[in-house]
Amino acid sequence: MAERTAPRVTRLLGLVTYLEREGEATVEELAEHFGVTAAQVRRDVELLWVSGVPGHAPQDLIDFDGWAFDEGVIRLTNSQGVGQVRLSPREGVALIGALSAVVAGGAAPEAAHTALTKLIDAVGDKDAVRSVTTGSVDPAVAATLRDAIDAAVVVEVGYADANDKRTLRVIEPHRIVVIDGTSYVECFCRRAGDYRTLRVDRIMSAVIGTEAVTTPASESSGFSLIANFEAEVVADAHARWLLESFPGVQLDETDKVVTARFGVADVSAIAGQLLAVGTALTTVGPEPLARELARQARAVLAAQA
Repeated sequence: MAERTAPRVTRLLGLVTYLEREGEATVEELAEHFGVTAAQVRRDVELLWVSGVPGHAPQDLIDFDGWAFDEGVIRLTNSQGVGQVRLSPREGVALIGALSAVVAGGAAPEAAHTALTKLIDAVGDKDAVRSVTTGSVDPAVAATLRDAIDAAVVVEVGYADANDKRTLRVIEPHRIVVIDGTSYVECFCRRAGDYRTLRVDRIMSAVIGTEAVTTPASESSGFSLIANFEAEVVADAHARWLLESFPGVQLDETDKVVTARFGVADVSAIAGQLLAVGTALTTVGPEPLARELARQARAVLAAQA
């Protein structure tokens, strides 16, 4: 399956920033840092090598030491200022929305979490930012849950509920789902003796166990129990990367247009994510979602004043 655009763009920007700070690194070091294969790092560098600022003459491109590259060392010689990009409030909030959608899925590299935190700090209007950000998922917790799911073993988690009541419980994790921009782990909780859908951003700690999962996954998805209405969004085809991330989505696509239908539980969260591809949207419905999207768009414009 082809990699989605947003995660790769996040990694490419992070790779340039990392090399600007460190000077150089081996392919293996970068692969471990960004959670990808060595072959993927080489492909990323080859893509960056033909990227740059408008003009695309040799002097306009990002450049690396070719001799070092052949020896397995990535040494940045010209970043073209990519690591020092300055964003307007409108651009900053839109990028926050896009990164939030990536981070919410629980599979984002640590670089995406770091970039999101720095962007939020950099954008001055916190009210506009608050509209598009989601809960903060600890990347170590998300990685532990994914490893446990792959290995089909239990996890001991420290969990804080909506009232901040903290419990220690052993769960049998079955899958991670994203519901309106928030990650949940669907599991069987041995403490409760029943199926549960736990918010990943409320898991304070996670320790992988060795005992095998014995309970099959629930036949019903947490998403189907929470959705309040179905949205229909029509957008330019290049916005597919975001629309396909919504749980339970049904996509109809032509060469230039994609139509997405999906359930909505939290109107504000969905509108905040759609803001990231605002210029690509053609129609948004039903009316409550369109109204909330318009409200958040006005907040972004106000941040520029």
